[in-house]
Amino acid sequence: MIIKINNSTKDFESYRAQRVKSLFNAEDGSSFKLEANIDIDNLDWNLGLIVGTSGSGKTSIGKQIFGENRIYDLYKNWDFDKPIVDCIAPNGDFNEVTGALASVGLGDVPSWLRPFHALSNGQQFRAGLARLVTEAPGEVVVDEFTSVVDRQIAKIGALAFAKAWRKNKGKKAVLLSCHYDVAEWLQPDWIYNVNTGELKKKRKSDLDQKSNLTFGRSVEVTGNYLKSIII
Repeated sequence: MIIKINNSTKDFESYRAQRVKSLFNAEDGSSFKLEANIDIDNLDWNLGLIVGTSGSGKTSIGKQIFGENRIYDLYKNWDFDKPIVDCIAPNGDFNEVTGALASVGLGDVPSWLRPFHALSNGQQFRAGLARLVTEAPGEVVVDEFTSVVDRQIAKIGALAFAKAWRKNKGKKAVLLSCHYDVAEWLQPDWIYNVNTGELKKKRKSDLDQKSNLTFGRSVEVTGNYLKSIII
């Protein structure tokens, strides 16, 4: 899968813009070009991760990866006049909704009775994951994954989400994140590093077709995957 991005804006000529160009030797900030080769067309997968620093082009890639915009916002379209238990699959099965909340680590039952805006950042993140797991679209891209929560909640939430999402056989989710530490907890089928242009896939054993590669905590903020653990 070859993705080509060419974003552009007006090339401003104001005094400050001209001074910035002069002081910092910045010729033009009006265009952004990127080409990414994410070779997953023949890969059997349901969870992918795209990592990179802010401004590296993750969102632009995410908008193209399924051929149309499938960006899912965990924090939008909540009814603030209803508790979250009524907002997730309102016409769906009650047990499925409560099961999804529990599966992503939101086990604080009183929080189910609060509207979304009354929850903490960590609870909002998990509630959004529960809604996504319940709706389970066939193809989805989640932008800014774990960006607004502390790292401990991010890791636990990533682990819980991956476990819940893998139950949706045949469904594909791509997570976009500037944090490399979630890789170990997600154990995605593939990771693409925008900064290095490197794609890592889980290998399949010729004998049992089960993954024999895990992404370890050696993943650094530089984006280099230093080590794989063979099991």
